[in-house]
Amino acid sequence: MPATRKIRNERNAFFALLGFSLAALLLPLPYMKVTASPGMKVSASSGASAGSSVVPVFELVDRNRDGYVDRKEARAVPGLAESFDSVDSNHDGRLDRVEFARW
Repeated sequence: MPATRKIRNERNAFFALLGFSLAALLLPLPYMKVTASPGMKVSASSGASAGSSVVPVFELVDRNRDGYVDRKEARAVPGLAESFDSVDSNHDGRLDRVEFARW
């Protein structure tokens, strides 16, 4: 009888480990971060429709991770470089998250 119990426990442990492994592979991980490569477009589709507008993601535009988008970084986003001065409400030469979100 003890040998049967040991086999049953090992089997249950195997299936539990298999289940956790599959769940880890199939579930999206909230702590994964997307980083932009030099040639990557820094926008994500809103998903509303096929012809919907494109919404840039602040974390992708802010390449040096200083918490601001400067003029050089703004050139990567179509339309942002042209309207940079009007979007920069405090005229400090960089956009914070609030200014970027208003744009």
